Amino acid sequence: MRIGIDGRLYNQTGVGRYIRNLIKELSIIDDDNEYFVYLRKKEFEDFSAPNKNWEKRLADLHWHTIKEQIIFPRILLRDNLDVAHFPYFNVPILYSKKYLLTIHDLIVDHFDTGKASTLPYPLFKVKRSGYKISLSLGIKKANWITAISNTTKQEIIDHYRVGKDKITVTYDALDLNFLKTIHSHNAKNYFDFPYILYVGNAYPHKNLERLLQSLKLINKQKKIKLVLAGDDRYFYPRLKRYAQKIGIEKQIIFYGNANDAQLVNLYSYAIGLVFPSLMEGFGLPNFEAIACGIIPVVSDIAVFREIWDSELIYFNPFSEKNMASAILKLINMPSLDYEKRVEKLKKKITQFSWKNTAIKTLEIYNKIHKNFNSE
Repeated sequence: MRIGIDGRLYNQTGVGRYIRNLIKELSIIDDDNEYFVYLRKKEFEDFSAPNKNWEKRLADLHWHTIKEQIIFPRILLRDNLDVAHFPYFNVPILYSKKYLLTIHDLIVDHFDTGKASTLPYPLFKVKRSGYKISLSLGIKKANWITAISNTTKQEIIDHYRVGKDKITVTYDALDLNFLKTIHSHNAKNYFDFPYILYVGNAYPHKNLERLLQSLKLINKQKKIKLVLAGDDRYFYPRLKRYAQKIGIEKQIIFYGNANDAQLVNLYSYAIGLVFPSLMEGFGLPNFEAIACGIIPVVSDIAVFREIWDSELIYFNPFSEKNMASAILKLINMPSLDYEKRVEKLKKKITQFSWKNTAIKTLEIYNKIHKNFNSE
């Protein structure tokens, strides 16, 4: 079987971690099939095929572009693939052969991030419509779909009327390189004050303005700072202005983007992680935080309940007061109780593995190859 994986987001966060870990595990468990990984120029130069069954192909095409839609199908067709795997919703809709589509979340259906675009807003709206058309047609034409949680699976069913038997849940897991960094790196504390940590971008669904309001409430009882690890071109600068507006800028550290070693440092000395999102597909920062020995305090949303049941500390993401109360609960937790909870959560992490995700994904490649005819 000849399998092609769209790896153009290989170096990105989120989807990139998925692609990197899937390729690593597939190369270990599968000695029989041929694999072709399609990469942009920088990734093509850096990528080393894991073994003789793997080849790389140059596909220097940015996602969400007309060029991608026209040229990428031609590149794929040259390799006469039995199955293609698109690990992100930007499917080249002119591709006519069999494929697996992986959907991480449907945040694009719920939240408009046009203000972060460099395009004029009307043009962004046109481009966003293109995203949704690509996603809708990509889902319709897919031979199979994988979702990274049951919550996302149900969203796909509800939004796009897909039969549940066409979707398989293949969970994310703790990034293998991140785990390696934890074990090989001596963490150091960047700060001489107590802090809680947030990791991610500042897009609207991340709910950070309410987090800042909750910090203002917390500081009436406990003096603590918030470290924000992440960056973007529009929403983080806007958040800085909001912090100034409500008079809390001195309690916030805008750290910026962090690599794995820096993240290990930030996690390891934080009181806890706070994750106030209104919507997520999975929530990898929870795994990273627990692996580094700290407890997440999170929104009471479906995907976190699905993965963690009642084992995390939850709050109503629409209530700054409830958010503050949950964070204070963590701050005031006795150290022995804290340690016991961390150990329990670390055991939970081991239930999720990239090997299991790769095994399920390989089974789906085989099903697509055997059970579907190319149109």
